[in-house]
Amino acid sequence: MPPNLQLKLLELTSESHVVNLSDLCATQQASLDTKLNTLRERGLVSVSNGILRMDSRQRMTLAEQLIRNGGDPKKISRVLGWQEFEDFTEHTFSANSFHTVKHFVFKSKNGRREIDILAWNDTLTFAVDCKHWVRGLSTGRMQSAARAQIERVVSLSNRPDLLQRIKVDHTERRSIIPVILALGDLRERTVEGVPIVSISKLLSFIYGVSPVDDGIKRIPVSEIETQSRLM
Repeated sequence: MPPNLQLKLLELTSESHVVNLSDLCATQQASLDTKLNTLRERGLVSVSNGILRMDSRQRMTLAEQLIRNGGDPKKISRVLGWQEFEDFTEHTFSANSFHTVKHFVFKSKNGRREIDILAWNDTLTFAVDCKHWVRGLSTGRMQSAARAQIERVVSLSNRPDLLQRIKVDHTERRSIIPVILALGDLRERTVEGVPIVSISKLLSFIYGVSPVDDGIKRIPVSEIETQSRLM
């Protein structure tokens, strides 16, 4: 499948997530039937009545495959919206039996804080910061992002009342794992104890985390009696 066609699909579906096949034909000289059938068989596009559709999950999967196959990460990331990146992340967790809250905003002693995706099941709790990162980042920039995510999670850990309000059970026994999710597969795997996970590795990361892995930063939730009384 020529990468230029796949990138063109991402560009044309970036706003409405649909494109008329006649418009697509105008951008591609070769016949599209075989190419589109391949994408459709892989579940990356839906075609009906001359209209091609791609939802956020399909677009994120196609983008990740393009990057993995050597596509230009900067060009690819430019046609991906923050919203669909976060939607894809939330869908991955919820499809694997996690409860999720997107854009979890709360007050702390240090002011307003926000967690992009909060996901939890019976044994694990993740606080995910979604980034458009692809590659070539400085260590300093990643350290700053990791420390900022740790600070957000520490603030959240001091609000067990909020966690209980959204039905996170057994808060007295929980720890929250701060995670940074990137579009591309970065060289570093952890920074300041914070896992740096590419979107292509998210599923394997979820199933590979051990509740007793000492190599990953875990921030215990405070007991309910010591909470800050903030509204």
